Amino acid sequence: MTEFPEKSWSFSKDKLLSTCPRAYYFSKFLMWGGWDLNSPIRKRKAYLLSKLTTIEQFLGSLVHEYIANNISSLKTKDLYSAMHYIGNAFNNAVKSSYMLREEWELNPKNYIMFYSVYYNTRDLFKDNLGKIIKEKTKKIFMNYFNSKTLKDIENGVSIIEIDKEQNYTHFFVKDYKIYSIVDFIYKKNDTIYIVDWKTGKKSKDDDFQLKLYALYAHKNYNFDLNKIVLINEYLFDGEREERTFDNDDIIEVENYILDRIDVMEHYLVDKGKNIPKNEEYFTARLSRYNCKWCNFKEICPEYNENFINDINK
Repeated sequence: MTEFPEKSWSFSKDKLLSTCPRAYYFSKFLMWGGWDLNSPIRKRKAYLLSKLTTIEQFLGSLVHEYIANNISSLKTKDLYSAMHYIGNAFNNAVKSSYMLREEWELNPKNYIMFYSVYYNTRDLFKDNLGKIIKEKTKKIFMNYFNSKTLKDIENGVSIIEIDKEQNYTHFFVKDYKIYSIVDFIYKKNDTIYIVDWKTGKKSKDDDFQLKLYALYAHKNYNFDLNKIVLINEYLFDGEREERTFDNDDIIEVENYILDRIDVMEHYLVDKGKNIPKNEEYFTARLSRYNCKWCNFKEICPEYNENFINDINK
């Protein structure tokens, strides 16, 4: 393992840097090496805090995992097994969060810790949370089973790529590894379809992410952009949006990535080795929402519970 993290860029990483450079420092640099039980206490704590997850994030990861397995094994539609899979995983995660904290602290990769349990912001046994999750899950899978993408698969397509077992797909810009995790790519007739399964609400970032996937497919597979259709399958709402992009669109995305890499490098003392400047250089960008829901507020010297109600959003 290297002393410092690899030179890489992703859209989520870039968003975190824009939101709060201090949180970015904790998430990408301070935590590095924190998986070693003998690492310094604050480094170990940053690593643990980076592993906290929310209810929404956990549900999304489970749905994506189930769909990837469902597609690759070409199983029939089975709402009962899907619901059982999610329900069982959630029950284990709740147990892990409430009863297995010591085990999680020793090996966070093998246990789940919900942010709301760790910071005591919500009682998971109140407000009919279990029923709400169950109803949302049922709606998501009913829409998945009725999706046009699944109908295509059932009618026969050539599967090119499925996000499974954390493949961490990527391409390169400059000398940086650009992570672009594509959910599903398949070919039907002479057209390439790139699908992003969405379990949450629509976001202003969705369009950019599709452009990033188009750039990934063009660079890694040399696909003709004129033959690529990019799809957002909004599983909660049951909606589907298709987009196509041209060469100017992906040049725009690549230029954006280059610009953002330049911003990242302003925080480095050694660009070649990806060595960061001191923590103080990564300014904390205080806001009511960001600070309240930040994974790293426990170790952030700028955080103060009392100021949340006073500072501007």
